Amino acid sequence: MLDACAELFENVQVTHSGDGFPTLTGEHCGRAFQVRLFNDGMTIRRLPQLWLQVTELRPLDIGAGGFAVLVRPSGYEFFSLTADFHDFIAVPEGFPRECIVRGESPSSEQTVQTVRATVGGILAEPAIKEVAVTRNGLRLIRQVDEGRRGDYLLLRQAAFDRGPVAVATLIGVIANLRALADGVESCAAEGTSADG
Repeated sequence: MLDACAELFENVQVTHSGDGFPTLTGEHCGRAFQVRLFNDGMTIRRLPQLWLQVTELRPLDIGAGGFAVLVRPSGYEFFSLTADFHDFIAVPEGFPRECIVRGESPSSEQTVQTVRATVGGILAEPAIKEVAVTRNGLRLIRQVDEGRRGDYLLLRQAAFDRGPVAVATLIGVIANLRALADGVESCAAEGTSADG
C-alpha cells in the first residue's frame, strides 16, 4: 500500500505490523520520516478508519512547548499524542470547533499561537485527524480510507477498497509538515535573537 510512495524516499525500510499494515522509514530531501498505516476500529457506531500517520523526526528547539491538536475526539483515539499532554489550551480562532488542544506545559500556548495560521490551514482539510509538534519532531495523521460497511456490519471485519496510498496525498502531508517546521523554527530563532 506504500510501494508507490516509497519512491519518494532514500534509504527506505518497510516493516509490517501484526495486522499486516506497513510502516515505511526513509529520507526525503535530507529529512527523516516514518510513514505508517494503521486501522482504527475502536470507535463505537463508526466504520473502521484507515489512518496515514506521517512523522518527521527532527529535534526542535521548543523546550517544553510541545502540543497536539485532535479533531473530532471520541475518547477512543489510542494513537493520539494528546493523551501525553495534560495542559489544556483554549481552541484558537480558525481551528475546527470540534477539536481539543493540549500542551506539554503552559509555554505550549505560545508555540500554538506562533503556528496558529499554519495549523488552522492544515486542519481546514476534513481528512486531517491530528497535528502534533514535539521537541523530537512533527506528526500529522489523516484519513485515507473507511471500511466497507457490509463487511463490518456482518462480519466485524475491516476491509478497505481504495488500495495504495496516492503519492500526491503523501506529498501534501510532507508539504504541510515542512510549513509547520518552518513556522516553529522561525519562532525559535526569534526567541534566540531576543534573548541575545
